[in-house]
Amino acid sequence: MHPEWGIDIKPPPDGPPSGFLKQQGGSGSVRYVWRNADRGRYLEYYSFHRIWGDSHAQIHESGEVEWLPTLATTLMVTDDSERNAAAREELHKANQALLQQLDEAGLLSGGPVPLSFQINSAIVTGAIDPKAPRPEVDDETE
Repeated sequence: MHPEWGIDIKPPPDGPPSGFLKQQGGSGSVRYVWRNADRGRYLEYYSFHRIWGDSHAQIHESGEVEWLPTLATTLMVTDDSERNAAAREELHKANQALLQQLDEAGLLSGGPVPLSFQINSAIVTGAIDPKAPRPEVDDETE
């Protein structure tokens, strides 16, 4: 995961079946859950870091690491507006599916999720339009 973060996630019964940890001395955080499958026990985690980006994987008892998708926040555009619109829609659908998978796995519940992830999620799933006009702010609301 992130050895330099100083995080030690112990499997049950020595540790909780799921949780949230912060990077020691840094801004990173990790949501995790322990699961059992046909191949044995594994740890699934999603880590958030404002500089290094997100990381998502399953770490199996065998030591095998299965890398999984993270929230996609970039989109290559071309001069073809129809192609760009289709790519944006595909990105929105992939991110919506990922958020549903993370929620079902318990990686978005039971603890804090960074505000930056919440904002990026809303933008890259199309829940909000970053190009929409901002509401007028008057002096009384600031």
